[in-house]
Amino acid sequence: MKQYYFKGVFALILASFVLQGYQCGSPEFTGAKVHMQQKNFKEAIRLLEIEVQKNPANEEAWYLLGGLKADERDYEGMNKAFGEALKLSNLHAGEIRAIRYNNWGQNLNAGVSYLERASADSAEYFEKSIQAFQNAITAWPDTGMTHKYLGYAYNNKGDLANALTNYMKAWEMDGDVEAVKRAGRIYVVRGEEHKNKFESANAEKLKRWKTLEDVKKMSNKADVMKALGAPDNIKKGPRNTKKEEWSYASYKLTVAVDGDKVTGRSFSAPYNAQIDSTEYFLGQKEYSKAVELLEKAVEKDPKDSETLTVLLRAYIESNRIQEAIKAFQLAIKNEPGNKVNHYILGVLYRQVGRFDDAIAEFRQTLVIDPEDADATFDLGATYYNWGVDIIKKAEEKGEQTEAFRAKFEAALPYMEKVTQLKKDDPQIWETLGTIYARLGQQEKALNAFDQADKIRKGN
Repeated sequence: MKQYYFKGVFALILASFVLQGYQCGSPEFTGAKVHMQQKNFKEAIRLLEIEVQKNPANEEAWYLLGGLKADERDYEGMNKAFGEALKLSNLHAGEIRAIRYNNWGQNLNAGVSYLERASADSAEYFEKSIQAFQNAITAWPDTGMTHKYLGYAYNNKGDLANALTNYMKAWEMDGDVEAVKRAGRIYVVRGEEHKNKFESANAEKLKRWKTLEDVKKMSNKADVMKALGAPDNIKKGPRNTKKEEWSYASYKLTVAVDGDKVTGRSFSAPYNAQIDSTEYFLGQKEYSKAVELLEKAVEKDPKDSETLTVLLRAYIESNRIQEAIKAFQLAIKNEPGNKVNHYILGVLYRQVGRFDDAIAEFRQTLVIDPEDADATFDLGATYYNWGVDIIKKAEEKGEQTEAFRAKFEAALPYMEKVTQLKKDDPQIWETLGTIYARLGQQEKALNAFDQADKIRKGN
């Protein structure tokens, strides 16, 4: 239903015309007032448009024309007429502001109402909502809040480009924190889209590249055979030795082995996986933009754990782990009792090999919540990873070490506890079995592996 706010206001003005009589003016201006009194508003608009062309200094004519344009929902015409009136005088500044505000409010409320009714089955309400918010913006362009709501409408419709544009306007105009959070999330989504395209287009090439990177770190020939398959050619070493050279033509790779051990790797030419990285770098740009905006959001609202988690994702995807660590160190300073932040910081520390720091954060998580299954598992897993890291470094140097045992023994009680908290997770049982095996507890290892196998088979 149309609401003629301005025409209601003019009922009072027209009453004064009747009591006081019309002042002398041009035939068009006088005629416009008469037609307004008679509620013939279209003719009144026509005459006022003629009047302002003939007499552009007539502030009242501009004001009346702007009000009638508002009631006709011609908001661009309203703005032009009111703008001209205000250039000439502030006589009607209060009324103009009230009319603009009223039309803005009506359209904003209509937009919200349409948006609440919109769904996949009633998509036309998205369009109605968008149009109403656009009308509200035209009626009162000076507030960023309407752009935020327009962003919501576009976002829910699935038009992320227009949603992003309006969220950014809301942020730039009003510093709207919710708007910049939403904008940051859109950049993360767009980064994910590029990442998925990159991985899909290069799936087999990436698999081969990753396999080769893994082989570069392998010290056991059986692992190389499992990863690359049988070599294209095997060149035997000197008699009475177990030395061999395995050639893999497609990788231009030669692997030197001695008995069960890998003793060297060499390439006849650099391996070119021929990966098209276009989508990858486009994704990196999107993630970087997400980081820029979400950092601002977290600065404004440091206790918003949901936004902090989205920022974490953007950091990780853009390979900015150190910045992620700093962000969660600050988050813990702001909320020392937030177990999630302690847990995430622990994961980040472990990712960069800061095992002591990771363990401290997981322990703090368990101080806050002693039954947190994820923190219990990751505390044990960190000790386990630390032990594995010790083994790998020793093998790379051709050394033997027992230093890993202390780390595996420290991992054991946590992994045993987590099997009670997550009884149906085969990965946990397999990790526990591996630790038992490394510690020489073969019977317990077999039982753990058997339990993992039963879970996978649904027994």
